[in-house]
Amino acid sequence: MDSFDIASKLLQMLHSISPQLQNITKIVHFALKNHKLEDYLLPTIIDVIDDKQLDSSIKSNVFQFIELLLIESYQNKDKFNGAYVHGLMQNLPYVVKQVIVNKSNLHNTYLSLCNISKVFDVDCDEYILKFGCDLLTEEDLVRIANNEEFEQEEKSKEKEEDLVKCWKILLQDKRQSQYERARLLKHGDLTADIVDEDQMFSTRDKTKPETAKYLSKRQILARMEDDREVHKRSKESFWVVNRDKDKSANFITENEFLDHYWNRFQPLDEKENNEFLDSLKDMNDMVRCSYKDKY
Repeated sequence: MDSFDIASKLLQMLHSISPQLQNITKIVHFALKNHKLEDYLLPTIIDVIDDKQLDSSIKSNVFQFIELLLIESYQNKDKFNGAYVHGLMQNLPYVVKQVIVNKSNLHNTYLSLCNISKVFDVDCDEYILKFGCDLLTEEDLVRIANNEEFEQEEKSKEKEEDLVKCWKILLQDKRQSQYERARLLKHGDLTADIVDEDQMFSTRDKTKPETAKYLSKRQILARMEDDREVHKRSKESFWVVNRDKDKSANFITENEFLDHYWNRFQPLDEKENNEFLDSLKDMNDMVRCSYKDKY
């Protein structure tokens, strides 16, 4: 395939990207396999983010692809010559801004920025703390009481790292999200009536352009599934084991297993063994009771 065909294939893959790690990893490997065509593929990635017709959940998945692509290329500089790193980092603030236009992408973007900051050795503790806090100021509370629109802060003219810019953009939009929610709760119309499912999800109104950004029922259910995948992915690092880098084998040798696993634990005495069997019996009973068909 020539450069045009490869760029077209990447565009097609990104338009149909899913949040499953296997799918994201497959596309990352495709981009890295063709890293010498970075000049053609990088604009393709940005074009996907620029697509106004593309669903916001797809853009969130593309940002996770960008996260993994940055990390893989950065950690394998010798193999890929740092492909995509410089170009993506320069465009990252713009990408973040486009992804979080829909506020439902805030948390997934936050998780991705945490991973990127950790790999690129950027201290993000301050931003992580702020993201989980109430960001509304006293002035915000006054404006909410007066039912006024949210007022964006002026951009800082100081020269900052691209990742720092990303964090500030994210926190600004998180603050706006908190502001709009507080304003809605204070001044929005409330109903005490029972609302059926169809009415609950009928948030889009063709006569009101501002409701076009609201998620449909299908998008909400898809987002719930996407969030489950992202949550599972965020836990994967808990299972990482630091192995000896000198070991060339991709599998655990018998000696390594004995030294690091088997010999670390002593045989159970009679009391411990009985406690273990009792716990195992309770677990088996619980599983047995969970079956619909009882014998």
